[in-house]
Amino acid sequence: MSKELSWWAEVVFGGWQGRTGPRYRRLAAALLDAVDRRVLVAGTRVPAERQLAAAVGASRGTVVASFEELVAAGVLRRQVGAGTFVVGRPSWTAPVSAGLLTRSGNGARPGDGDWSGNANWSGDGGARGELGGIDLAVGCPGDLSHLPSVDAGAAWAGLDGDGVDPRGLHSLREAVARHLTVHQQLPTVAEQIVITAGAQEALFLLGRVLRPERVAASCPTYPGLSRAFGSGRVVGVTGGDARALSRYGMAFVMPTGHNPVGSVMPGLWRQGLAAVADAGRCVVVEDLALCDLVLDGGIVPQPLAALSSSVIAVGSAAKLLWGGLRIGWIRAESAALLELVAEAKGRVNGGTSVVAQGVAEGLLSAIDALWLAGYRDALRGRRDLMCGLLAEALPGWGVVVPLAGMSVWVRLPVADAAAFAHVASRFGVVVAAGADACLCGEHYGYVRLSFALPAQELRVAVERLAAAWEVHAQNLAAGV
Repeated sequence: MSKELSWWAEVVFGGWQGRTGPRYRRLAAALLDAVDRRVLVAGTRVPAERQLAAAVGASRGTVVASFEELVAAGVLRRQVGAGTFVVGRPSWTAPVSAGLLTRSGNGARPGDGDWSGNANWSGDGGARGELGGIDLAVGCPGDLSHLPSVDAGAAWAGLDGDGVDPRGLHSLREAVARHLTVHQQLPTVAEQIVITAGAQEALFLLGRVLRPERVAASCPTYPGLSRAFGSGRVVGVTGGDARALSRYGMAFVMPTGHNPVGSVMPGLWRQGLAAVADAGRCVVVEDLALCDLVLDGGIVPQPLAALSSSVIAVGSAAKLLWGGLRIGWIRAESAALLELVAEAKGRVNGGTSVVAQGVAEGLLSAIDALWLAGYRDALRGRRDLMCGLLAEALPGWGVVVPLAGMSVWVRLPVADAAAFAHVASRFGVVVAAGADACLCGEHYGYVRLSFALPAQELRVAVERLAAAWEVHAQNLAAGV
């Protein structure tokens, strides 16, 4: 073996077999590390695949696959007749740095959407995968740093008895009722609440109790709806027309923060749906999960449940606080319905974790107008940053600025975005393909992108999406 090959085997690829993942990615990760350590600089010629395979103790196919991955990532460049050369590590492949993503609340740029006050909206951007994976498919806070300051240990202090109550802790039901009354303009008392393990379970329990033959929902819609009611029961209805929704036994609506679109329903439309509920033509279920996160538009109209006592509301702490709490609720004015829901809840799992309920109670009780305003300001800043980055890097994408929530619904110039979602994952970004939220087949060309992550992580994510789109467009042009 020549001295040059020995150098590559020992200095660049030394210890590659001890890394994690497929063998070709272990080689790729070793070369990336050498670039980061400036052992390899732009313009360095890489040995031929067959020679390198023999030097590092791998098959030629493994080396070829490794090179292909690095070429696709822009780290290596092939030149016909000359060989393969190091380009360097493009900015989109840079590992997400904890130091860059954590903010103290001081000295942050306005566009970053960082804020101080009751809490610090920060995030360590924990790198996932060899290139630092970024998950834009989960529309929930990425960490705990934005939460109001509470003593989590105090959650144990008020616990006693067997800890099993299908309705949920009375103290949490009081906290939820108070939050709905004060912050969501929905007068509520604890007796109108049943605590569930998230909004998904809330919908599942309503399906078990009410057993609707069909559930109408505007399309696109909440991706978990079919899982909650059964894949054959949910019917997509274009727009939010009250008459169209009323033709079915149940209507599921998201008037204050539509998931995934981020729209807010006008007041006149709400009145029409409230009239449908009052007339008893169908059961109207209102999702309030994003009600606290209206970012634009001035005064937010009241929820449907405030306009009609027949409307059943479901909510969740996942968007406002943290998805890991797994706390949701059902709000209804029918005591008989709530009793049936509690019975169904008891049969399913006995009750929601009281520890999680205790923590959720403390967090909800600590929320005030200042905290909510800061939270919305942070999300608004990150939304504007995300939309601006997408418009600049991917001008062919159709980006509509959402009025509420923590995700942007984007139209790609393709019939089906599923293939691009796969390519994006190879570039270290996870996106939610439109098919997951589509009931009618007309939204397969969309993706949902969360902007809840820290600003630097969003910048890296968009750079990666742009690189992934370039490769995907080349594949489409080549008929791959």
